Formats: sequence, structure tokens, C-alpha cells
Amino acid sequence: MHSELSRSAPSRVGLFLSAFACLLVGVCQARETGGEGQKQAFTGYPPAVYMQFFLACPGDKPCTRTGNFRVDPVPKGCCVLALTNGDGRGEDEVSSYEIFLNGQRVLPVGHARNAQASVSVLRDNTLKVVLTGEPHSKVFILIAYDPRESK
Repeated sequence: MHSELSRSAPSRVGLFLSAFACLLVGVCQARETGGEGQKQAFTGYPPAVYMQFFLACPGDKPCTRTGNFRVDPVPKGCCVLALTNGDGRGEDEVSSYEIFLNGQRVLPVGHARNAQASVSVLRDNTLKVVLTGEPHSKVFILIAYDPRESK
């Protein structure tokens, strides 16, 4: 038991130090680029509105998974929905997916490793994911605010 604790403690310390370093870099960059009247540049990491893994059902028939989420306040402009099929390294991929947001199909039936679409979110949202795949196959969905689209 003690050896398990001592092995997990360094990984927690490493995770904490990594998070702290990212925070520190962000603060330093904000100070360098800060200033009155200057527009903040797009960093490549938009703020997440929603993120979730969805697992396929056992068997070879399509199944539906749903996720509900609230956005308050609703950001002006568009968001982007990004899908990663499997773990991002070619493992645990579903054989097909179809994605709906608030009753609108935003990604047609597909099986690509990555896909994305521009979406509009409401205050209360329902994401419907139709999956076909082996047990343990999954998709990861990220909905993020994209400030480049808010013009």
C-alpha cells in the first residue's frame, strides 16, 4: 500500500507543477501583450463550453447517447464542435457516428478520426450522439467558443 502511495504522489506533484507552469506562462504572456486598447490575440485554445466522452453500446447496432448542458451567458458569435473518434491515436474508434445539437444534425454519418462543424448554442442544449462500434469504442466531443467567429 505504501509503495502505491509513493508512486502516485510524484505523478500528482508533476501534474500540479505542469498546471502551475501553464498558469504562469499565461499570466506572463498576458502581461507582455496587455495594455489599454489592445485586442487579445487568439491563442489557439478557445474556452470550452462543453466536453464529454460518449461510449458506444455493446453490439453492432447503432445506439443513441445524449448529453444536456447549460450555457449562461450564451456567448455572442459562433462556437465550434470538434469530434475526436477514439483516443486520438487510432485506438477505440467507433465505426460510425452522427451528431445532433438541439435537434439539428451538425455532423452527418461519418467515421473519420477528426471532424468539426460551426454550431450555435442556446442557454439549454441537448447533444444527441448516435454511435456504432465495439465495446470500449468512443468519441470525444468538445464545443468551444471561437472568438474569430464573433464578428
